[in-house]
Amino acid sequence: MARASAKVRPLHVAHVIEALGPGGAERLLYTNLKHFDPARVRSSVVTVYSRATHWREPIQQLGVEVFSLDCNGPRDFPRGVARLRSWLGRERPDLLHTHLWGANVIGRAAGFLAGVPVVSSVHNPDYEPEAWNDGSQVSLRKRKAIKAIDRWTARLACDRMVAVSDYVRHSTHRRLGYPLQRTELLYNPIDAELFSAPAGRTREEVLAELGLPPDGPVLLNVARTAPQKGFLYAIQAMPEVLRRHPRARLLSVGATTDPQWVERLKAEIGALGIADKVHILGARRDVPDLLRACDVFVFPSLYEGLGIALIEAMAAGCACVTTNTGPLPEVVQDGVDGLLVPPADPSALAAAVNALLDDPARRDALGEAARRSALERFRPQQAADRLTEIYESVAGKK
Repeated sequence: MARASAKVRPLHVAHVIEALGPGGAERLLYTNLKHFDPARVRSSVVTVYSRATHWREPIQQLGVEVFSLDCNGPRDFPRGVARLRSWLGRERPDLLHTHLWGANVIGRAAGFLAGVPVVSSVHNPDYEPEAWNDGSQVSLRKRKAIKAIDRWTARLACDRMVAVSDYVRHSTHRRLGYPLQRTELLYNPIDAELFSAPAGRTREEVLAELGLPPDGPVLLNVARTAPQKGFLYAIQAMPEVLRRHPRARLLSVGATTDPQWVERLKAEIGALGIADKVHILGARRDVPDLLRACDVFVFPSLYEGLGIALIEAMAAGCACVTTNTGPLPEVVQDGVDGLLVPPADPSALAAAVNALLDDPARRDALGEAARRSALERFRPQQAADRLTEIYESVAGKK
């Protein structure tokens, strides 16, 4: 009798990311790790920096090892390449999957030197004019160097790109010259279990904890406090919203890692005389409860790679108002499962919010349509399985 064939071992994939803070790329990594089939993929995580740890414990609770290169900044990148190359020699993963610029550069260089294939995810349209100009506080010379290094390492040692939206896929081809045929489109999934589980707290309990009245409309934005996210325009829309709905409150939830921008937002809030109506709460772990407690989700970004916080709000059944820029029309169909407005337009944003607050039936219908759309289109198991197929193809197993 022929002997049974040996069991094929799972691919060992090392996921290299800049840090494990509360951002969208880090959240995506956790969601993918949670849904990989352990018979096909075994994961490790390598961080460039050790200072941001929001997702470190949840990832370790999945049984995934986390190793840090302990870089302090780009000047440490050569040392980071050496440390990663040494780690690759010890752990011998089959493939590297890199996320964000610093991790992409270090991972590609180390992968090339160690002979390990590399897949890089592209989360943002970093070299489109709106994003390029948003980095204008960095010298033009340095920005050009960043782009050149990204382009060179991608051509040298990136076996496949994974773009989070069709907009980003074409931007990567246009700005980095990376071949479209080697750039996969894979929309970011959302962790559906967070939004299908029973509510942890009632709306009244959530608002009471925040010191807010239970009967006023709640507008919510979930995003890091950065110019890109357009929260300034939500603040500027509030006086017009308050004229129609004087008990409305606007909440911001997200990392406050740019103190100067936070002060700029607070100054605008003070100048408009609405300090008791706008609340910057910082990063929180109870986002699902906050989404269930809000009346309208506002996402006024100036540019995005996809907008995972928007998709999560849709999955929670929120009526959403967002901008018609970049990939966001790939996510929201205007008037069907949300409303689209021009970017940097407080009046249009206020008008859309007021229209939803004025019409609860329409608000509920849009929220239900958003929930169905998000849970159907951005399923985590489907995304993890497709990513596994990409890994197997790059590693030569298919």
